[in-house]
Order: sequence, then C-alpha cells, then structure tokens
Amino acid sequence: MKWLRVGSAVVILTVLLSSCKNNSAGTSKVFSGNYWKEQALTDIIPFWSKYSQDTISGAFITNLDSIWLPFGSSDKYPSMISRHLFSYSVAYLLSGDEENLIIAHNTVKWLLDHAWDKEYGGWFDALDEKGNPVQMTKNTFVQVYTITGLAMYYFVTHDSTVLKYIDKSNELLETKVWDYNAGGYFNMMNRDWSVSDSNKSFSSQITPVSGYLIYLYQATRDPKYLKQINKILEVTINNMVDKESGWVLESFDKNWKYLPGKEDETEINIGHNIETSWMLLRDYLITGNLNHLNSAKSLSQKINKYGLLQDKDFWLSNIGRTPLLAFRPDTYWWVQAYGNMFDLYLYHISGEKKYLNEFQGGAVFWDSAFMDKIHGDTYLGVDTAGAIIDGKKATQFKTSYHSMEHCLLNLLCLNLWVNDEPVELHFRITSSRDGEMLFPLPLEDNSIEILKVTMGNKDQTSLIADHQSVRLPLLSNTKIAVQLGNHKKLKK
Repeated sequence: MKWLRVGSAVVILTVLLSSCKNNSAGTSKVFSGNYWKEQALTDIIPFWSKYSQDTISGAFITNLDSIWLPFGSSDKYPSMISRHLFSYSVAYLLSGDEENLIIAHNTVKWLLDHAWDKEYGGWFDALDEKGNPVQMTKNTFVQVYTITGLAMYYFVTHDSTVLKYIDKSNELLETKVWDYNAGGYFNMMNRDWSVSDSNKSFSSQITPVSGYLIYLYQATRDPKYLKQINKILEVTINNMVDKESGWVLESFDKNWKYLPGKEDETEINIGHNIETSWMLLRDYLITGNLNHLNSAKSLSQKINKYGLLQDKDFWLSNIGRTPLLAFRPDTYWWVQAYGNMFDLYLYHISGEKKYLNEFQGGAVFWDSAFMDKIHGDTYLGVDTAGAIIDGKKATQFKTSYHSMEHCLLNLLCLNLWVNDEPVELHFRITSSRDGEMLFPLPLEDNSIEILKVTMGNKDQTSLIADHQSVRLPLLSNTKIAVQLGNHKKLKK
C-alpha cells in the first residue's frame, strides 16, 4: 500500500475532498435520527436479506463481491455469522419487523447447533459450508465477535438460553484466555483451551468491550461486566499506549513488549485508536471514572489532529508513529463509521459544536463515498477522493455489523443528545420471570427516561419501575415497544 507524507499531499487531498463534499446534496439530512433509521431498514438490511442468506445450508454466505455475487472460499466463520446476528437484532429493535427477528432466531439456532464446541466449550474458528468444523482452534477475535451478536440478541429478547451461552463463553475467556500474570487476553488457544499463541493484540483486548460487554451491561446492569470492562481498559492504558508518541499500538508479546508490524511506516491504526478512546468515554458515562475520561481526551486530541484530513471529512485508516507522520491515503467503512459515532460522543461530553461539524462532514462522506445507492450497503474501502478501491460487500471480516451499529447509534445520539426527540425501540421477550427487569436503552445516559410502554396494542406504562427500567410480568413470546426521551428537553 502506498503512503504519503503529511504536508506534501495536503493541498491536493483537500481539493479532492472539497470536491466530494460540494457534490453532496442535502448535508443537513444527516442530522436527522430518522434518516439513519431509514438507511438501516431500507438501504442496508434488505440487501443482506436478499443476497447473503445461505438458503441451502443455513446462516450466511461469507464472500460476496460488489454486486453480491459469491466468490472464493465457502467456509463460514462464527464471528462473521454472529455479527450478522447483531445486525438483525438491531433491525428488529428499530422496526419491530418479525422477518428480521426470524432471521436472527434462525442464526442463533445455527450457531448453537454447529459452531459451539460441545466437548470443550467455546466457538470453532471456522466451519465448512454445511457447518462442519474445519478449524478447531479458539482465536480470541472469533470468540469475542461470536458473543457480540448473541449479546444484542439477548438485549432484544431476554432469551435465557442465549444468556447462558454468553456467560459460558465469557467465563472461558476469563478463566482460560486471560493472562493472570501480565494481564490481557492471549491471541489464540487450542481446542482444549491450552495456549496456542501467547502474544497479545489490539483485537484480543478492546474488542470484548466494544463488541459485547458494553451492551451486555446495558441489558443486565450486572456489575460483573462493568468490572471486566474496567480491568480491560486499565490493561490497555497501562500496556498498549506508546509512552513516546501516545498512540495505542497493535501487537505485543506475552509480557507486553511491542512487536512492530511489517509496514511500520503507517503502523498506527486510527480506527483502533478511535475505538479505544470511544470505549473510555462510554465507560466514563457509566462510571464517572475521571482517569478514563482524561485518557480518552488525551487520545482524542491526537486522533482529531492527525487522524482526520484538514476539512474533517475523511478518517484515515493508518498513519505513522514517527514525528514526520506518514499516512495511507485510504480508509475502510468501519473506520469512517467509528469516527462518526465517536464525534457524537465527543459532542455530548464536551458540548463543543466543532464535533457536530466533524460528524456532518464524516456522515456526508459516508453517504457519498461508502453507500452503494444502487446495489445497497457499503463498499469495503475508498480513497481520499471517495473513489472505490475495494467494492466487496462481504468477506470473513466485512458484514452488516458496522453499518447497522452506525445507524443505531446515530439515531440514538442524534435524537436524544442533539435534537431532543423521542425514540421508540421494539423488544420480543422470549420469556421472563415475574419481576425481571428490562433495561431498554443501549446508550450510556442516566438522564434519558422511559416515556411510554406498549404491550400489544395496550398501554402498559404502569410497568415502568423507575425512569430507565420496566418491571416485566411473567411473559412468553411477547412484543413490547418502549418510547425513550428526556422529559425536560423534548420538543413540543
């Protein structure tokens, strides 16, 4: 991959980005929360439903090109399949559309039937097209992202069986994969949970927080998940931040000695640095931990200074660590999505309008460069001019997940933090104990209140236990809609 020096290419890049920005009509629409809900339910999820489902063997096709034609290997990956589960759970949360929940339910069944190791526990790394294990190692990345979809499905359904698998999986990570001497999760285990790769990486550390622990805590308010989040973030701050440059680095040995990558001219992953700062902010909003807030602020200043091009539209994928910073003139769909969501959190915490301006530019670039307005969903990668450099729709690592999370959080943040408008979310409770609590807000904000609860066509606002929870009666397969907002700020 070619790389450029900051300074020598800034003028050219600014012209290119300005041209892209000027060609984007209706920039104000990206500030509407409903715009993102519509994008999720019209421009993203229907295309995955139409083209990516494996109607013969179940689950999803792994590799799809820019017009949704299969290519390459037909092997399947539990982490990829479960990230689709996250998306279909979100689609139901936003719409109450039963078709989305049916796909989510079938995906859960496929994962439990095929991907779970019934002898040793945990999730196989890879399966063949029909769901037979072909790679029996336990990569931490795969374990984490398989839990991710299950966690969002539990958020929507309160399915107790799914929660048992989540907790079994998470307990294996805590007891078998966590390094009790130096801290952090090892990269890979053998099938029997003996250590296969004792090195540590970004993808085996922060992803449990961003993938499932935040959402699992929001769904249950169980302090054990919050304790785990704090442990991971402390290990990250203490071991993964470069003391010289202040950037979060990628790969380390067992004892946290840095292992530079082959392409060390652009070794700093901007998306992963955004992810770290963003998770520190989310933890701060839950716990009030000022050390995490200060760490997030310090990192966010670097990200905003070096991770964005001058007009603030384009989040770079990688930059260099040296004083004379180099950068790769490209980015990926997930980096742009993370940057947009990150800006909304920075605005909420700081109140500074510049972050809304950055969000607008980044969101317009997302729409103009990444969204495929003809064939649906997003391209994998684009360059600084918005030209497609990788148009694939699906791979082992690209799914519907990042696009759907982007839409969900944009809707919530814009309606509840920017526009002071209510949000309605939909749940389908598989079963509940009498008195079980439903916490319906997947956003870290104690000022947001439950305004209304509907069960079937009947108002059940009397079930509100406090301003952020619903006390469920004994239920089975029951639809619930919850309206959320801030009484003091809602627009009349």
